[in-house]
Amino acid sequence: MRHLTAAVAVAGICILGAGCGGGSNHSSVKSTTTTTSLIPRPVVERELDALLLTPEQISPVMGAKDMAITRRHDAMSDDSATMKPPECLAIDGAAQAQVYANSGFTAVRDRALNDGDNFTHYAEQAVVLFPTAKLARVFAVASALRWPACHGYTHLQSGTQWTVGPISDTNGTLSVIATQQNARAGGWACGRALAMKNNVIVDVNTCSPDPKNSAIDIANLIAVKVPMR
Repeated sequence: MRHLTAAVAVAGICILGAGCGGGSNHSSVKSTTTTTSLIPRPVVERELDALLLTPEQISPVMGAKDMAITRRHDAMSDDSATMKPPECLAIDGAAQAQVYANSGFTAVRDRALNDGDNFTHYAEQAVVLFPTAKLARVFAVASALRWPACHGYTHLQSGTQWTVGPISDTNGTLSVIATQQNARAGGWACGRALAMKNNVIVDVNTCSPDPKNSAIDIANLIAVKVPMR
């Protein structure tokens, strides 16, 4: 009877303890997996030049021949005094000092290209460095809110007037086309595109009789070169 009582006691302990003996109860063991999200290393200033496209890469996107670099800037331009209203400065040109004021950016590389003295194609590509991806994203979000405030603007030095088309924000790339009113034969319009990748803002302006998606395409070609490792 003592042996039977002991056996019953052991059985009860085994039940409460979720099993005894050499077998294992896998259903009672919960497996936990921790997923680590890696933050990309921030791009540094010495890497900016390598992100820009060559004239040979830009020419086919623009549908042009012999595009050449005509200006190299490692600082922001300020064309705020040459156009109005001021809320359209971000759409009128890339890498503008007043647009990036107080944004926290630390460096810029800006290259302008055209296809000759009587150029029919113009492109400006800029990459703007921020200390963190978070600050770059803040600027991108602010731009998406700022751009729709512009519907038309005037170049004061030439008196030309520009009509701004619908703003698009697709796959993280902000874009728009502004068309010059009463332009020369064949027309003239400028595309704008702004994209963010890691801690870099890609800022592009393209002009031609029909810029189509050239600004978007150039911005995307630059963005894929931005390191994310």
